[in-house]
Amino acid sequence: MSPRALALLALLLGLGTVAAFVALLSIFTIPLGPTWYLGALALSVVLALAAVWQARQWLTVSALTVSVLLLAAAGFFNFVMARVPATRPLFTVGQPAPDFTLPDAAGRTVSLSDYRGKKPVIVVFYRGYW
Repeated sequence: MSPRALALLALLLGLGTVAAFVALLSIFTIPLGPTWYLGALALSVVLALAAVWQARQWLTVSALTVSVLLLAAAGFFNFVMARVPATRPLFTVGQPAPDFTLPDAAGRTVSLSDYRGKKPVIVVFYRGYW
């Protein structure tokens, strides 16, 4: 394969991966693990490296630069920005839960204080309808 074709394929794969990732963010039912997008971006870097190895032209070097920057940005997003921050727990085992008021499944407001001391309470959080 020619260096130009490899460079264009690397650019298409890298930019297409980013576009697909952004498009699939709106569809929450599709699990998008980092293996897929980081792997695709790493393959883009490998293709761009092969293009630069064959011929050092502005297109091949540009494809390599863009591919490396996209992989670095995706790695930073995945391993730094997307991490859940470590916080101290809000609840401690054995201590009473703080009072709260939330809507139940039928939409009526329910307070924990309405049931405290009267009967056992189990709080269940569910995702909803999206």
